[in-house]
Amino acid sequence: MKKIYTLIAAALLATGAAAQNPTAYFMEGSTFRSQFNPAFAPLRGYVNIPAIGGVNINVGGNIAVDNILFSRDGKLVTLFDSSVSAADALSGLKQNNLLGMDFRMNVIGFGAFTKNHKNFWSFDLNVRVNEDANLPYSLFEFIKLGKEGQIRNFGTSTDSYLEAAFSYSFPLMDDRLYIGIRGKFLAGLARAQVTYDRFDISLREDRWAVLTQGTLDLTAAGAKVETDPDSETFEIGDLDFKPTKPAGYGFALDLGATYDILPNLQASLAVTDLGFISWSKKNSVMGVSTQETEFTGATVPENASEPVPDFDLEMLKFNQVDGRSTTKMLRASVNAGLEYEVWRHKIGIGLLYTARVWKYKTMHNITGSVNFHPVRWFTVSGSYSVIDNRGGAVGLALNLCPNWINFYLATDVLTSKHTPQWVPIKQSSMNVTLGLGIPIGKRSHRIAAYVREGDRR
Repeated sequence: MKKIYTLIAAALLATGAAAQNPTAYFMEGSTFRSQFNPAFAPLRGYVNIPAIGGVNINVGGNIAVDNILFSRDGKLVTLFDSSVSAADALSGLKQNNLLGMDFRMNVIGFGAFTKNHKNFWSFDLNVRVNEDANLPYSLFEFIKLGKEGQIRNFGTSTDSYLEAAFSYSFPLMDDRLYIGIRGKFLAGLARAQVTYDRFDISLREDRWAVLTQGTLDLTAAGAKVETDPDSETFEIGDLDFKPTKPAGYGFALDLGATYDILPNLQASLAVTDLGFISWSKKNSVMGVSTQETEFTGATVPENASEPVPDFDLEMLKFNQVDGRSTTKMLRASVNAGLEYEVWRHKIGIGLLYTARVWKYKTMHNITGSVNFHPVRWFTVSGSYSVIDNRGGAVGLALNLCPNWINFYLATDVLTSKHTPQWVPIKQSSMNVTLGLGIPIGKRSHRIAAYVREGDRR
């Protein structure tokens, strides 16, 4: 049973986000803000520090972290550990437990204003990784209690790719409307998907029976698998790949706009990651699992009373089939914001709605924020997010943009309750966004309150 524990625990911890960090949306002056909406622009041009110029990590789902991790004897263990009773492990789980992770790292990034101080262009090269999983309640019942039943829609997927993006934004209607567009060329590095449409478990006299109907689909450079010469089957551990070059190519668009309804009231709307990656057949490995497997025995943990099936994932074999080319859409996002400025643009009150299309479900967030920018090179924001109608998270953001540095940090981790290992609990999302760059070139004239005589160079 150890290997299936390891696989599912990895899915729980590594894919354990609904959208980009919402606190960063109103982080005025930051170079990262335009990732939410290409119509946004920083206060000056910039050159990012390679690799640390923009890092964004989002982890979340529809269950809190403390439903997955438990403190036992000063250590942090997963719900599969024998020290965690079945009652404790199952009490906080949903019928379908959705988990996801986004990771973005800016490798190269720079941008600048044009001669009119209003049009803005930028170029970014990013590494992107997306993961999501759906783990049904019935799967955990089987693992913790040995309860027979029918498990449906059990699966996990991941993809990683390089993103080369060029964006441009410009004003219309006497500067009340700004339009932004970002074109992105995508080079796919690797993708994998394991899905079980059927996973039936039954107890037959003195033995367990598992009837499966699932698929495994992997695309990456150098992908190969060694099958058993006798049965022509393989296990997950037999897969090998070396993602040293692209295994697919694609294209995507970000479209955005901001509109000044009143002099101090701005609405913004954007759709990001509208696009696809076509993965090549040459680098594809596929397998199907349609078989009935039987096994006997149960394991009784030393300090727990419930016996669990002595089941090993190696019992599930895949029959190799011909690989195929496939086209996968990106996980698109919608961001809609409204911000009202008071006290001569020193305080802003913002409201943001975000929607993120996952493989298994569309996740929705609503975030309210208060944003302080007493001087044009300093912004601090506080926010509260209601996450898919099931709880919330408090976020903080900071942006420093004097003449010699552009630094920003946004997170909802600092204010939450933590384990001794600094893992936040009692919330179902974790977001960290940070970046470091060097300001260059012209200053923006988009915000009238910030324009000074010395800026007109």
